[in-house]
Amino acid sequence: MPIYQQNTLTEVSDAMFLQLPRLLQHFNVDYYESSHAFHLACPIHGGDNPQGCAIFKESYGGSGGWQCFTNSCQDEFKRSFFGFIRGLVSSNMENDEDVTMHQTMEFCLKFLNCDISDLENHTVVSRDESHNTLQVFNRELIRKSATVSRENIRERLQIPSKYFMGRGYSAEVLDEFDVGLSSVKSGIMRERVVVPVYDEDYNYVSCVGRLSHENITPQNPKWMYNKGFQKSNFLYGLNIAKDYIQQTGTVILVEGQGDVWRLHEAGYKNCVGIFGADLSDDQVLLLERSGALNVIILTDSDNAGTKAYEKIIKKCGRRFNYLRPTIPTKDVGDMTIDQIEQHLKPQIERVCNGN
Repeated sequence: MPIYQQNTLTEVSDAMFLQLPRLLQHFNVDYYESSHAFHLACPIHGGDNPQGCAIFKESYGGSGGWQCFTNSCQDEFKRSFFGFIRGLVSSNMENDEDVTMHQTMEFCLKFLNCDISDLENHTVVSRDESHNTLQVFNRELIRKSATVSRENIRERLQIPSKYFMGRGYSAEVLDEFDVGLSSVKSGIMRERVVVPVYDEDYNYVSCVGRLSHENITPQNPKWMYNKGFQKSNFLYGLNIAKDYIQQTGTVILVEGQGDVWRLHEAGYKNCVGIFGADLSDDQVLLLERSGALNVIILTDSDNAGTKAYEKIIKKCGRRFNYLRPTIPTKDVGDMTIDQIEQHLKPQIERVCNGN
């Protein structure tokens, strides 16, 4: 087993600190950032106070110095950022055993996609005293691990979601969209069914969590987004739909994730969700880039859905041809496959055939 020098530990810690948002995202840990620290519920003992733990920035005690205010976890794992990482990895072990320093180092090197020689041959991090910031010289090394892979996401979820299977969605479509129960023991996604969100190139962006039970309170709402997720910048399901949109020249626009899943089950894979009823300027640009000529808008069939449809038309202007099909239920997610075949298919095919 190798013996790591202090300068190696420091370089690894500093490189990991530069990746702190991605590290927390990797473990589904929610946080918010202030001028001096990153604030979060302590993931090491499974705390629920969003201000119960702080990871301090350099000018406030050194990069990665941290403290758990509710359970003093830093006393067990040390106050260094490397100690925080060790505690974080330990808390996610299935057997609840604390990992060793060597195991923590192995995790860090794998996370950074590098080895010890990379760190020894390049000065990864240097401190700039005039700005109290971390200057990265070997940026290519850091960029190589800039995204969380789909495999990383699937490893942390119990796919397919039994909750949504109980709501009538097929195991196949839930598997296709990576929907499953979170296996993390702390953070806002604990006890939630996680719906990962990818951009059009299948890069993981964020996730949405639905409670796996009905004990809903103001502090524990039914749906929860990761903080910092700008849902107006993305179209749900575009990573899968983009090829089908280009093939058909048509995109089906719906409000929610469940609507996308139901249409996929019925064979309509050129479908994307807008995370609600409002279409943003960024989402309009994504529709334009997708190659869509026709936009079939399936907002809810109530008055609110009608207003949402009118706002979408106004936002998009003359960029596309439009259709709003009539549906027999409030939203398309409530429809059966037979209803989609009977009510929607003839209307959609008229658009696709140019009628």
